[in-house]
Amino acid sequence: MASSLDLNQLKAFFILSQTLSFTKAAWRLHVSQSAVSHAIKKLETGAGLALVSRHGKHFDLTEEGRELARSCQTVFGELDRIEDSLTSRVNRVRTVRLGATVEFGTLVLVRHIQPFLAKNPDIHIDFRFNNNPLPALMDDELDIIIDCKNHTLHGLDRRSLFREQYVVVAAPAFLKGKAIKSPKDLGGQTIISLDKKASWWGRFVHAVPRSQQPAFKRESVIEIDHVRGIINAAAAGIGIALLPKYSIVTELGRRTLIDLFPGLGVREDEFSVYQKKKKAPLDAHRRLVEYLLRLRPEEFG
Repeated sequence: MASSLDLNQLKAFFILSQTLSFTKAAWRLHVSQSAVSHAIKKLETGAGLALVSRHGKHFDLTEEGRELARSCQTVFGELDRIEDSLTSRVNRVRTVRLGATVEFGTLVLVRHIQPFLAKNPDIHIDFRFNNNPLPALMDDELDIIIDCKNHTLHGLDRRSLFREQYVVVAAPAFLKGKAIKSPKDLGGQTIISLDKKASWWGRFVHAVPRSQQPAFKRESVIEIDHVRGIINAAAAGIGIALLPKYSIVTELGRRTLIDLFPGLGVREDEFSVYQKKKKAPLDAHRRLVEYLLRLRPEEFG
């Protein structure tokens, strides 16, 4: 069987086993879907085994296919390691695709990555910001991601980065003439939320004693489905917002937004750096992750 295995066909099969989609596999390989299908059929013919079980438009891997996929992971992981090692010896530039949530990526990450790039001219970084970066990581469209969600999938390497703080803020113009002294006083005010039900505010409500929990009126909730939109709306005096502190450090410093309850500890989310364990030993990945873990900018709160 070994003599019948073609490396290009194995690569197509391996990518297909990761994405479970002929369309995604073709996109990753920069070929047509028919080319991927043809490669898989030739691999099956050469091996004398069915590797993919087709059910109309759907498919899954056979037992033999799953066994081969596990072997491919080892083989291509080792090839990546060798390529990385050889590339580092001749100072060729290596690309790392780094993903992050939108606000953290645009407001913090890009402002603190230049020192790393200056010290590591042999590493090029491409960025992709999306509030759900995990699928791209699992599909190998990204190499490393920074996310505030807890992911416990098999094969993932996780390194804790920081805990973000949430604050309740409003513009001075909005607060003028209003007596907001406790969380309960928010019940009669206009608030801004990612959703109309104000579930975005759940972390704040649960952080205060029951006697102080505000009762939000649906008609007083302004829904804005993007954090940057909420920041701008709050700064314009439209209403009161609950925001990650790192996203409004500038506004707090200039006092265009005021922290209404600075002593209140709102439930925090933990940001972590994720990558696949098989890629963690790669030199470029290791250096970038080590740099990210040393970051302690004021935006973290």
